[in-house]
Amino acid sequence: MLRRFFSLLTVLLISLTIFQNSVLNAQQVEKYKAQTLPKGVSIYQLDNGIQVLLIENPALPMAGVNVAVKVGSAYETFSTSGMSHMLEHLLFNGTTSRDQKQLYDDVDLIGGYNNASTAEFYTNFMMVTPFDNIKKGMEIQADMLFNSTLPLEKFEKEKGIVLEEISKTLADPQEQIERNTLSILYDGHSLSLPTLGTYSTIQSMSRDNVFSFYKNNYVPNNMILTVVGNFQSSSMLKMIKEIYGQSNPGLVQHEINSEWKIGLQSPEFQGLYTGTIYNRFYDGEENFLQLFYELPNGSFSEYYDLINLTLGKYQNAIQDSLKKQFPLKIKSVNLSTRLSPFKNFIEAKILLDNPADYTAVINSVSKIFEVIDFSLTGETIEAEAIKARTEFLKNIEKPHMFGIYNSNELVIKGIESVLASYESKTFFESAKELELLKITSHPLVIIQSPSIKTQTDTVKTSNEIKLFEDKSTGKSLIAVQNEVSNLLAIHYLVKHKAFYESKYGKDAAKILHDCFNQRLESEPNKKVSNKYGLTFIVNDNPYIPMDDIYLHPDFGYIRVEGLADDMPGAINYVNDQIKNFVPTEDEFNSAVEQINNIKMMTMGGDKAKQLFEQSYKSLVYETDSYSNDQTVLTFDNILNFTSEYFQPANMIVSVVSPEDPESINELFNNFSTEPIVQEPGVYSKSLMLNQKEATIEKVGQGERSYLFWGFIKNIDPKDAPALQALSLVLADDIIFDIREKQGMAYGMSAGIEVNNDKALFYISQGTRPQNVDKLVPQYPKFFTMAAVDTLTEGELQKSINMYLGKMMFRRLSSINQAYYLANSLYFQNNFNYDKQFLESLKNVKLSDVKETAKKYMQINNPVSVIIR
Repeated sequence: MLRRFFSLLTVLLISLTIFQNSVLNAQQVEKYKAQTLPKGVSIYQLDNGIQVLLIENPALPMAGVNVAVKVGSAYETFSTSGMSHMLEHLLFNGTTSRDQKQLYDDVDLIGGYNNASTAEFYTNFMMVTPFDNIKKGMEIQADMLFNSTLPLEKFEKEKGIVLEEISKTLADPQEQIERNTLSILYDGHSLSLPTLGTYSTIQSMSRDNVFSFYKNNYVPNNMILTVVGNFQSSSMLKMIKEIYGQSNPGLVQHEINSEWKIGLQSPEFQGLYTGTIYNRFYDGEENFLQLFYELPNGSFSEYYDLINLTLGKYQNAIQDSLKKQFPLKIKSVNLSTRLSPFKNFIEAKILLDNPADYTAVINSVSKIFEVIDFSLTGETIEAEAIKARTEFLKNIEKPHMFGIYNSNELVIKGIESVLASYESKTFFESAKELELLKITSHPLVIIQSPSIKTQTDTVKTSNEIKLFEDKSTGKSLIAVQNEVSNLLAIHYLVKHKAFYESKYGKDAAKILHDCFNQRLESEPNKKVSNKYGLTFIVNDNPYIPMDDIYLHPDFGYIRVEGLADDMPGAINYVNDQIKNFVPTEDEFNSAVEQINNIKMMTMGGDKAKQLFEQSYKSLVYETDSYSNDQTVLTFDNILNFTSEYFQPANMIVSVVSPEDPESINELFNNFSTEPIVQEPGVYSKSLMLNQKEATIEKVGQGERSYLFWGFIKNIDPKDAPALQALSLVLADDIIFDIREKQGMAYGMSAGIEVNNDKALFYISQGTRPQNVDKLVPQYPKFFTMAAVDTLTEGELQKSINMYLGKMMFRRLSSINQAYYLANSLYFQNNFNYDKQFLESLKNVKLSDVKETAKKYMQINNPVSVIIR
């Protein structure tokens, strides 16, 4: 009886905590009906049916074309699972006018980036080039889309690559959890199948069947084309008609089966809500309880964005309540929406310390959801609308990503739905619908338990870049003007992380930054920051591609992006938050718990890969001078850490904005007030020159084996550009040979890592265990003069242009420009170093590369790691 009273009291308290009065009114909704799309947006449909969305952004040095073909794993069956993905790979193997090498060479020659990805309802093809080469890039892309030959001699090789990709995902426990979930939620529909396919379906797939699938689906009336970047719409549309408009439309035919649904055919969903508890198992170490509460269909995608906003806002309160009710049982609670064209759910994913009374937990969560009020204030909705407009502007700075971010919405709901995110009225209309939302349904329940185990060039800005330094105050500010953008990007690089963590405790920076993020996400601060459209990123995420630029032991960061409408207000607000920040004990405890939960959830990852990384790093890198420090991080320590580490004088601030550098400098006059008395040195992990050969071979017992081979040489740092060029050539040859010719890798890396006065020549890859003995003897042959003896000036230029194109991607957004400036100043004492290095690389000649190879490419004391 007391327990029941406690549960009811908890529900009542949460009800009072999260109840909000809606203050939306017709005038607020009407206010946003008049908003229009940004300049440069236009929509067309060619005579052959292909839909076209053009978004001009003349400030960019590049243009990107993304074609979403409306076919993916949702249009497959058990017998054809993975065919869309297999086809995506095959389209890079040759056309009626280009073989595979010509395709790669033609893209590299124009400094382009050509890639693709497969999802449930679409397959994406992306081509990004410098703006003056985009026509050539589109011609190559259209050739692949409409004229691919799917050569039989390449078919088995691509099977090997796809099988490698599948094996990589099967080693990930989180992927296993997701596969289990989809097989239950969408039983009887293609959404229940893995997008990559399965070992069985890929191995049994025939070239002729894939070719028929290609001809049926790759027709222009089954495609949506988006172009973002530096172009004029009239001339761009003319080029599109010339290049893509010549292909004939076709009748797309889908398989009809009464027992199996595909595409947008709705599954039956029979038996989902009969009270059955679904039990599944995976190769991890944690117990998960998943509860799925059905949601109504909202008119706009923003309806679900606002639901996620509410869930995020009250997740901690719900988690704390459940922990009190079930002590020593509940570790963490994560709330989110799970969306599809058929049914939408709120998913509560509960990490359990030990198996619990599942019925009691389910009932408690359901009672909490019943009293949640999803109505939002007008101020909150307006803030989300501003945030959406800011995100739209940020996305059109990234022509390589706009189509990818929006393809699902494009193919399911259409172009207008994507553009509606810029029209803020959709948020207000969605908020009105949310006022009626009540979660009263019985949840679908899944319990997931551990398996039983046995042993480029820098983007140009409008005006000059200026560095402002003042030793008397510790100020270090880099300001860049970009007149054509209304975005404000501020990057705070916080220095000497390794030194200060050695004094006060491991992960101190990660925890402090999390505390700072909690403060920024508090209601009072959100009300202020939302006025400026500000978004913050405060910690590394090693799982996000290209976030690896931050994975360094000696600096932390705060990334800030927002609208430049009120720059003094925005900058002063952020600076005040940083200068006056002192974490509370509650913030500290919450951050520690969050970090520990993340560590626990990732502990069950690919153990063979973890063993591999530990093993090869022990042979390659000098022992970390700070690694033996065992200081325990306490709340008192974090306060002391904050007073030394998280100070303006210990930061390099870089700002990209529409304002001139002098004006920005004025806004930062009061930021730094006291210099560091004795500044530590800059720290970076060093390569270790080996005195003898070394080999580590261990048993990993997993789906994947991991291999490393390499040797280290002393170098002259002036040779770094030529070594980078040599690295590109070697990597091209090695990866093409092992992946493309032999099909014995999916993702791998190779080349030369330059670190101050040393260079590591290496190959690192995962593969299936049966490939190990074939691969290991091959490695030394790739690092001989034969690799460059037949190299031509044209081939070298192709490799360099390809690399410079990739580097340009990383420097597209204003915030990434700000990062590279700060990074160069910190590590090279020259904010122009990044730009100068890429310029030097551009000027490397064939004679430089051959001379550098002769100088350094003699194999001495190689190290080898094999994790079987």
